Amino acid sequence: MKKRVAALTMAAVMAVSAAGCSGGAEESGSQTETKEASAQSDKDSGAKEEESTWPQGETLTIIVPFKAGGSADLMVRGILPYWEETAGCTFVVENREGASTMVGSVYYQTLPADGTSIYCGTQTYLSGNQVLQGATYDITDFDLINMQQIDPTTITVLDTSPYNSIEDLIKAIQENPGKIKVGLTAGGAGSILLGILTEAFDLDYKTIYYDSGNDFRTALMGGHIDFITGSANGDMGLGDQAKVLAVCGSERNAIWPDTPCFDEVYPDLKIPGSLGSCRLFALQKGVKENYPERYEKLVETYKAAFENPEYQKFLESGGELAVSAYRGPEESNRLNLQLHELVVQYQDWLKEE
Repeated sequence: MKKRVAALTMAAVMAVSAAGCSGGAEESGSQTETKEASAQSDKDSGAKEEESTWPQGETLTIIVPFKAGGSADLMVRGILPYWEETAGCTFVVENREGASTMVGSVYYQTLPADGTSIYCGTQTYLSGNQVLQGATYDITDFDLINMQQIDPTTITVLDTSPYNSIEDLIKAIQENPGKIKVGLTAGGAGSILLGILTEAFDLDYKTIYYDSGNDFRTALMGGHIDFITGSANGDMGLGDQAKVLAVCGSERNAIWPDTPCFDEVYPDLKIPGSLGSCRLFALQKGVKENYPERYEKLVETYKAAFENPEYQKFLESGGELAVSAYRGPEESNRLNLQLHELVVQYQDWLKEE
């Protein structure tokens, strides 16, 4: 009997002891889980705080598919001091020129789509490389922050030219097939404008291609060509020597208020004012979906930089205010697709013959 009591007592002690150990293990496991959850919560909180202050203190890269000193490059470097101020970060410009901007444009799409890199280029080349050169990107891979500059294409002659209107010039071309010479750069908006006019009026002229706008304007002043497909802002460099006959769009351009727009003269052609040198800022399309807070920060800080009164004075001093505007992502992407459709439609005119 005593042995049985002792055995029962021992069993009870062991049970209590086991229960105590089990409770301790459960308590220890619970404490570990609590610590892990707390650590994860702190990590998540830190990540959220980091995202809320992004891109402050970061270094972001802007890819420019042109050489340093070109129009797009200068546009970037002009706004950067103001954008760095509103974003609280540092921007580094990386020029990756080559193959009519295809080198830099393709390279940009290989970078992480996390908002740490931004693209600045020109629309016609962006579309032209996809349509004509088989670039590995699609036009919709570029999600525009803003199409900042729309410098509409012009038809321009010297002030000593016998042509005083676009009608005069077109009539002269029709009456002298293959004799009147035009200067332009291949693959740009000027080629599309010529394509539209040629198809509408059955024109035959001699085309001479140049490497840059400065080159064909120099040729015009030297009397080597009869007219150019220039741009409203670019033609300002000709000063009083220029006679702009028509400007793309449905409204007169502030730079050349006495020059009719194409819609005034040939409304049936419906030549858009966005047909020109359209310089833009863009992100990869995945940024908005995967990093919405970063996307919004970049759009907001860019807008604040653009609207900075000091930057507006800077644009005015350089003669760029008349062709610059904050259009926002929605309107900019709409214009991007509109111009892409024109490139597709007139792609044969973009090829250098």
